[in-house]
Amino acid sequence: MNKLLTVIAAVVGTAAIFLATRGQVFSHVTANGPSLRVFETGQGTSTVVFEAGAGGPLETWCRVQGAVAEFARTISYDRAGNGLSSKGATPRDGRNVAVELHAALQSAGVPPPYVLVGHSLGGPYIRVFAGMYPDEVAGLVLVDPTQEDLVAWAKARDPKPENPRKFRHDDEVDCAPLTFEQARQSQIPVRIPVILIAGMGPAVVPAFIPSAFKEEAKKDHEDLYPAKLKFYEDWLRKIPNGRLVTTENSGHGIPFEEPQLVIDAVKEIVQGRAIAN
Repeated sequence: MNKLLTVIAAVVGTAAIFLATRGQVFSHVTANGPSLRVFETGQGTSTVVFEAGAGGPLETWCRVQGAVAEFARTISYDRAGNGLSSKGATPRDGRNVAVELHAALQSAGVPPPYVLVGHSLGGPYIRVFAGMYPDEVAGLVLVDPTQEDLVAWAKARDPKPENPRKFRHDDEVDCAPLTFEQARQSQIPVRIPVILIAGMGPAVVPAFIPSAFKEEAKKDHEDLYPAKLKFYEDWLRKIPNGRLVTTENSGHGIPFEEPQLVIDAVKEIVQGRAIAN
């Protein structure tokens, strides 16, 4: 994804985080070892669980969670080692993340079924969770998820020398290849709806963006985005109740740039308009 546009989204999001989280009260729950910071709000018969991208804190969802809490019980959290949560089991792969999230939900007294919402690397994480606990998942919303086939495609197009740096078992990014393989092997429960939101924009790059980054954005639109869309479509063909939503108004930072898309997708699942056949 275009690096500068993602950074801009993060900067804008930081201000939103500050404004949205003032006065909020967080709790900590035990999760098979680590203590995880959790923010729970809303009520209802459906529970929506938010999974941020790599290294992301629960504030990733500050523009989404409050609106979803108007029609569902919601939970966001810092994964072990992120934000204000303590460190967890290693390696930091999808299976350990899923085990800890499952334990945290039990510790918090939040029964299934869950609608899982994952952004970026959070997408593979919730796929692994769904494969490990299929009877406890009611639906998935994948928000511009990291897709293992796209990662492999990008590496093949631009191979780089092997990094001599030591592999870090406690780093989510270093452990991402393990997570990708686990996600590939995980089966999505056939009965549940899956909505995937793909960021294909922004269509117009702001004038103040430096020319080097404009060129990168142009290449993304010409090469990366079509490939991303193809791999998303290929994956969704294997999902009986999968649906693709595309936007040219957002890039990778959809939870900050276009939160209403996420809110609408969650509401569609919670309210039964995307219930599996």
